[in-house]
Amino acid sequence: MNFAILAPSPYHFVLGGAEHLWLGLQRFVNECTGHSCELVKVPTLEGNLGELINSYRKHAEVDLLGYDRVIATKYPAWMTCHPNLAIYMQHKLRGLYDTYHFCTQPETVAWPAELAWVRQEIELLKYARAQDNGAVVRLLDLLQGAMEGGRISAEFSRFPGPFSRHLIHALDEFALQPARIASYTTISKNVAGRSNYFPPSVEVSVAYHPPRLEGFHCGGDDYLFTVSRLDQPKRVGLLIEAMRHVRADIQLLIGGTGPDEHRLRELAAGDSRIQFLGSMTDMQVLDAYANALAVPYVPYDEDYGLITIEAMRSAKPVLTVHDAGGVNEFVEHGVTGLCVAPTPLALAGAIDELCSHRSRTQEMGRLARRRVANISWKPLAERLLGLSLPEPLASHRVKAAQPRVRKKAVVAITFAVTPARGGGQSRVFHLYKALARSMDVVLVCLCNEDVAETRHEIAPGLWEICVPKSAEHQRREVEASRQVEWVPVTDIVAGREIIHSPRFLARLDEECAQADVVVACHPFFTSLLRERFAHLPLWFEAQDVELTLKQGILPKSDAASQLIELVRSEERKAWLEAKVVFACADCDLESMSALYGPTAAQTMVVPNGFAEEDVHYVAQATRRQLRHRLVLKDGPLVIFLGSWHGPNLDAVERIFGYAQALPHVMFAVVGSAGLYFNGRGVPDNLRLLGVVDDAEKQILLSAAELAINPMTSGTGSNLKMLDYFASGVPVMSTAFGARGIDAEPDEHYIASDAESFLPSLVSFWLQPRDVDAMCERARLLARSRYSWTAICGAALPVFMSHLAAD
Repeated sequence: MNFAILAPSPYHFVLGGAEHLWLGLQRFVNECTGHSCELVKVPTLEGNLGELINSYRKHAEVDLLGYDRVIATKYPAWMTCHPNLAIYMQHKLRGLYDTYHFCTQPETVAWPAELAWVRQEIELLKYARAQDNGAVVRLLDLLQGAMEGGRISAEFSRFPGPFSRHLIHALDEFALQPARIASYTTISKNVAGRSNYFPPSVEVSVAYHPPRLEGFHCGGDDYLFTVSRLDQPKRVGLLIEAMRHVRADIQLLIGGTGPDEHRLRELAAGDSRIQFLGSMTDMQVLDAYANALAVPYVPYDEDYGLITIEAMRSAKPVLTVHDAGGVNEFVEHGVTGLCVAPTPLALAGAIDELCSHRSRTQEMGRLARRRVANISWKPLAERLLGLSLPEPLASHRVKAAQPRVRKKAVVAITFAVTPARGGGQSRVFHLYKALARSMDVVLVCLCNEDVAETRHEIAPGLWEICVPKSAEHQRREVEASRQVEWVPVTDIVAGREIIHSPRFLARLDEECAQADVVVACHPFFTSLLRERFAHLPLWFEAQDVELTLKQGILPKSDAASQLIELVRSEERKAWLEAKVVFACADCDLESMSALYGPTAAQTMVVPNGFAEEDVHYVAQATRRQLRHRLVLKDGPLVIFLGSWHGPNLDAVERIFGYAQALPHVMFAVVGSAGLYFNGRGVPDNLRLLGVVDDAEKQILLSAAELAINPMTSGTGSNLKMLDYFASGVPVMSTAFGARGIDAEPDEHYIASDAESFLPSLVSFWLQPRDVDAMCERARLLARSRYSWTAICGAALPVFMSHLAAD
């Protein structure tokens, strides 16, 4: 069956509790149930009543009838009309419900005589047919027109205010009536008990959801750690004030960012024990939990409090307060944590108690882990999907005590894979995640010296081990880069200098002790793998023709020539000695054959792909609406995706020229390629946005009027083309930019050679064309041929047959 999670998405994306829920549930359904689930996100703003009305209208107009069931967790997603709509309530718009009293506004509307018609129109919604979303849209259009035309004053429609509260209550009441809803579930008893959240007399179930993250573990007890969005309702300031009264010598580490950060830093100024960690990766969060003594978490009336579950999964007690809401459904005072009055003195006393009785604190942590051990996705998914599910098809844990029955591959890589921001990282993650369905895969990654050594399961059966280089290794790498005009050479010299990073070699030896195959991801560790593990078959993942690539970016010098010869030697060895060679495109296999002669390996193309769950198709009409909401600039938006990679840098150089010639067009360069140009004068209509997360990239792809790919060099294929196709943005590309993808010029994309690219851009607006059909053909091509599901479905039998033969 096909399911959808409908979710509102703010333009300034924050990965909070709601987002963790959506992503975790989607992942479980897709990977562990035999069913499919898509996360459908609708751009949403709520800065004023006009924006809020527009957001409610968008969700009322979303057509999801192609899905068997739709799940809505948060306003205004439940405005959609679907015959099988399940509610998993996180919360309503709290500022107009349970926290409205804080804004000191009247609860009832004082209706002036000239607005009696407004009251009547809203009242009529009670008599509309349950499935008549047209009545909602008509009402919202009428109200928005009256607000824009001045018939409803700004003062009357203030937000928050009594009229905005009255309207949103009426809309929610219509949307959540029993005739429209298949089932009501909520994330906590706290939410279930809130006034006006559910229709009277309906049955509401409580189902706790686990964290999206995996790999929670317990380490040391060195500090206090809390992480959340730095916003006033989280009351991090209360913890900072409490630290002034703490006698114990212990640090408070605070992770996260948010609108209250500046005030909190000022509040903590002068206390060296308090440290702000800023934005953190998943691995950093897991490690911070693992080595904390306890996790203080003191929000006001929290809906659920996912941080509570994460802390307890890490065997850490939680320090909270009496009015923390859902947190107290898990914190039992003196058993799984401490719960005290919401005052600095009470919290300080509790912190001193935790520090003074560490053995008791550790015992509370063990009991806390036991308290949340049974919170899992399966019972929640059964409730929300309305199905009885078998045990998960893919286990999220491998029990060490069980005998090893699956084959094991160890992959040596010169970079960390998560978080996957670049195309190479994304390819590694999704390719080996698919392979891990049938065998254990361990990625042993060489990282910078300032990275902590970690080992985490990043997908079922897929582990990432990050090992920092030694200081001497890093020094030698920097010196090699200096000799070639500071071109990055991390990958080129990795095999040569790895002898100076003995910890990496030790971890590689440990993992290969029970391996069935070793994989060189890029050729740079080939000699290392052949010398240390000659008894194991070697697979070679050739993401590029590295010799050609490095020749294009290194300067002409003796030092560069030595590095080029090092690349040639490693790539030739990988090509000739591997049992399997898999590349992104046929042209790369042909190039290596021409460079190094025939190989005895089985060669195959595993093309670049895209993750369907990370890229969402947006139709042209919706794009036009979204463009007007972005803060970049009114007018056309053209997007280019690219990492810090020689061919991409050449393309960005050309984009500088396009921007100067077309000042009415906004150009956005997304990815690390833009960082190369820091300090250089940039045209006013060019934005170098740097590395963004998946949600931010999706917003830009959804708003763009055109995506471009003016590539003229490079190897492999361009992953960006698939992101473009899958998102529904029209694409203009050179034929070279579309290499390795079976896309036809003017069938799937607008073709232009590099010399004619600027005139082609001009004609795109001077001679508009109907691109809807082209974008739909491109989307279908991407989904059917280049989703990672399709790619790995074809490649997996070949890999497994080789393992069986070996």
